[in-house]
Amino acid sequence: MPRLRTISLLATMLLAAGCGDERLPAPSMADPADAAEISRILEADIRAIGDLSPTDKAQAEIAFGPRLRRDLEACRGTRYENKPLYLLAQWTLVHGRPEEVLQLLDRLEILPAPAYRNAGKAVRVAALLRLGRLAEARPIAMQLEELVPEFGALRRVEFHETVGQSAPSLPGTVVTGGTGIPDASFILLAFLGMPDAAAESWLVPLRDAGGDRVRTVAVATAGDLLAASTVASAWGVEVRWTRVSDETLTPWRLPVLPMAVLLGPGPKRVIVAVDPQVEQLKRLAAKPQ
Repeated sequence: MPRLRTISLLATMLLAAGCGDERLPAPSMADPADAAEISRILEADIRAIGDLSPTDKAQAEIAFGPRLRRDLEACRGTRYENKPLYLLAQWTLVHGRPEEVLQLLDRLEILPAPAYRNAGKAVRVAALLRLGRLAEARPIAMQLEELVPEFGALRRVEFHETVGQSAPSLPGTVVTGGTGIPDASFILLAFLGMPDAAAESWLVPLRDAGGDRVRTVAVATAGDLLAASTVASAWGVEVRWTRVSDETLTPWRLPVLPMAVLLGPGPKRVIVAVDPQVEQLKRLAAKPQ
């Protein structure tokens, strides 16, 4: 069963980092007081972002990158460097620069304090998957599965390994009464939990990036049929409804929600990409048909 992300991205990053890693050692006289204060305020501010509205949360998370870079420079060379370094790597991955992520994580690996090291390995797996380097990602994910199975790194690798396979049947009940999707169109399956404002803020950029060439289908796995029906016209996509425990979701091997899967043209559709990014969908939409 896929895990459902219900809090902000940055708060999720911070909570995940606490799994399987040793805590930072107690401060010493060698550490500037400013670095300790920066680390404390950083954690508090991340948790505060989790309490914002979906729109404000998205804007705050986008603006957090420069803040993390400043905090990293202020903490560089101290035992507090691990936290902003790890968070910056995660933020950079979300914003589409996996090559830079690997460079940041190389630094994290050699720091003397062990904090966030295992969490960093999970981010490394995600960056390698984003770059299509599955053969490098799998052994790291297998190691993490033994150390910290809560990270779900191996599930992510297995999810990416479904690319090129025949797509399972579309899950759920159609609540929009649509006319069907032409065989010539790609399908972007957007699996989500509750069809709410947070889900909309994640789905809309993907929907818009695909243009006319990609038909978006939202699959709500929480709430009820009425909630799914209500958002269908507002979102301008076909909406399906199922339960997160429904067996029709199992063949999709979703590691977490929300998550998107891109299917090629039909009638026998193939999984073309998993976790596609906005820029990838824009390039696909721009290609001549």
